[in-house]
Amino acid sequence: MIIQSVELVALPGAPDYQEKIYRAHMDTGEDIDLFQQHWDVPLPPESLIGLTPEEARRKRAERMLASAGLH
Repeated sequence: MIIQSVELVALPGAPDYQEKIYRAHMDTGEDIDLFQQHWDVPLPPESLIGLTPEEARRKRAERMLASAGLH
């Protein structure tokens, strides 16, 4: 499964701190909610196109560790 596009989607009724989620549209026609937007870890949705969901999650984890100075 490869990500074809990603959009930031607000969850109805979610508290403000939850912001938005990254919703990926896969090449299989399926939509997958990848992860929550994180205000201090800017990750452009278009940077996830062409990745698998696992690669996208790994990329986000690496970005979060780098911003925390742990990577």
